[in-house]
Amino acid sequence: MLSGIDLNQIFLFPFKDAISRKYLLIGCGVALAGFIVPLVPYLVLLGYAARIVKQIFNHESPHMIPWDDWGKMLEDGVRMFAVRMVFSLPILILVIPLVFIGLCMPLILGSINSSDTDLMIIIFSIIMIAGMCLIIPISIPLTAVIPAAEMNVIDKCEFTAGLRFREWWVVFRANLGGFIAAFVIYYVVSMLLAVILQIIMATLFLSCLLPILVPGATVYLTLIMYATIAQVYVAGKERLSQAETVQRAD
Repeated sequence: MLSGIDLNQIFLFPFKDAISRKYLLIGCGVALAGFIVPLVPYLVLLGYAARIVKQIFNHESPHMIPWDDWGKMLEDGVRMFAVRMVFSLPILILVIPLVFIGLCMPLILGSINSSDTDLMIIIFSIIMIAGMCLIIPISIPLTAVIPAAEMNVIDKCEFTAGLRFREWWVVFRANLGGFIAAFVIYYVVSMLLAVILQIIMATLFLSCLLPILVPGATVYLTLIMYATIAQVYVAGKERLSQAETVQRAD
């Protein structure tokens, strides 16, 4: 147990038995649909992850459940996505101009004299590097903080719960090490899966499985990420409750 995280439960529950694997396969279909239909399948997947989170909030072991009540899953997914977008606004404000400049750069280079091309490339490079130097320091803490806001949204079943900073910040602070550990676990697992997929892509026979493996990796990462954060969030609430009990006793 690491800051409330039970790694055995987290890593194995999506395929621990035949029923779990069946529901995981359905999730692969949902993720695969995301390559055809924009955004909606991803929102449904978030809603399904929210249902796993609620199991942990109820002190149950995480387990795969039927993909039913699609409307409710979509509703939960929309709330989580909306909160994530609100907190991602500082990054979007920086990223969108950089993307626009990158798209316009070939047109700019084609309309100026060749003698000015090198100078324009240098200016473009400086802008991009400066932008990344701003984006990275902002994105790292947001990556750790946003999940705590999402947990409060799931816990209270309302979008505004993610914006009530004080409610989830005290939980985040009570188990800061756990949230950092959850981020590290997700990052390491995602890197390992990326390496495995790269190896599979280099193998002609196994590359035929990519249409199943890529959506499967997406679903698996989403489920273990939110299950891990849910355990950390619960541990944070418990620590907060214990601290309040000690204060009242004193």
